[in-house]
Amino acid sequence: GRQPPQVGRRLNALLLVAAQRPRRILPWLAVTLAVTLACCGATTKATQDDRTPLEQALYLRDQGRFDDAERDLATLAEAGDARAQLELAETLMLRGRHAKAAALLKERYKLAPDDAELVGAMARALDGAGQVDEAATAYARRLQLQPRDLPAAVRLTELLIGRGDLVQACMVAEAALRIAPDHAGLHAALSRALLGRGRVPQALEHAKLATGYAPDDGSMWLQLAQVLLMTGEMEACRAALERCLKIDPQSVEALRDLGVVMLELGDAKQAVALLKRATQIAPDSAAAWTALGVARHRHGDLVGATAALEHAGRLQPHAPQIFASLAEVVLDDGYPRRAVTEARKARDRLGTSASAELRKRVERLHARAVVVSLLADALCRGDRDGAALQQAAEHELHDAGLTAYLSEIPKFGAECTAQVKSARQRCMSAGSPPPEAPPPAPSPSPTP
Repeated sequence: GRQPPQVGRRLNALLLVAAQRPRRILPWLAVTLAVTLACCGATTKATQDDRTPLEQALYLRDQGRFDDAERDLATLAEAGDARAQLELAETLMLRGRHAKAAALLKERYKLAPDDAELVGAMARALDGAGQVDEAATAYARRLQLQPRDLPAAVRLTELLIGRGDLVQACMVAEAALRIAPDHAGLHAALSRALLGRGRVPQALEHAKLATGYAPDDGSMWLQLAQVLLMTGEMEACRAALERCLKIDPQSVEALRDLGVVMLELGDAKQAVALLKRATQIAPDSAAAWTALGVARHRHGDLVGATAALEHAGRLQPHAPQIFASLAEVVLDDGYPRRAVTEARKARDRLGTSASAELRKRVERLHARAVVVSLLADALCRGDRDGAALQQAAEHELHDAGLTAYLSEIPKFGAECTAQVKSARQRCMSAGSPPPEAPPPAPSPSPTP
């Protein structure tokens, strides 16, 4: 309990005297302490008795007694206490039970659709429960009721970006910026939306404004770096990422992006070091492991690259870029048949939203792996029949749905001498006698 100031002063005086004359003062000190503690207990009890049931439940929650608080709040909510129902939802969210909180608040929303506080809590609960579309709707309603809720505007913008509604995301952020033109988070969110729409100069402008309004926020420098990475300004991007890491040395995104930048600047060794650190901080980040695999490939560590990309594939088994990168690594490492398998996996994971550039990259990789595999097999067998090799390549590419690349078979054969040589070395180590000369490159078949 709390004591009045004069009680504390008297106790201090008694303790000082007790140190000087222990025999005379200790009996009186014992009596005084007993009376003081009794008074404090009475004060605490009086305070507890003065609390309303709702206040007492919130007091229990503040003390970390979540089970007791939840039980008391549920009782009050069942009795029709709207405030208790809202606080019960907040308690559930504190305990990570967002779905249950969302269900509770949706029922209440039917009765009070214009309650701005209720709508805000419902939006956060839906967001935490992963119900993204409903959360976006709730945040939009919250902004209708409370247009100055800037955190809600930022979060709605992020959700809209996440589901690809970039035009609407820009509209939300721009409307909020008319209310608060110096809000760094809104400028950064708008920059992300503009970047997604390909409006790079405008994205760069808002990213710079974000760092100006919040120079000590690492996430603002990270957003600026991501825009600069798109513009190809590598040195400026590197400086922005280093500024972000100075503020937040544990930023996985900054470490990953700086690793990519160092790779582009030609320092593969430093890139690998940065990306290894990123995977140590976030061992479940598929993006960090993918970037590490690519960096190790560039650095010449094919075994390490394969291990990193295999791990990334286990973490994110539906990402075509991972399997495409893995196909490139194993092709260079002398395993063309496995490269065919990994390229096929990448193609199978290409969705309707995949870019034309990615689709072409994966298809060409698949076709190239097929040609290298057939050339390496022929080399190991000592088969010098170029026409038969051409026919076999055409047949396999046709079966794989890669007829657009039939005319490029000779070109692939000429371009892939390093991969064929690597596969030949694998073949030799397996005990197959190699021929004295490589088979002739397949000749183009006549145009039908």
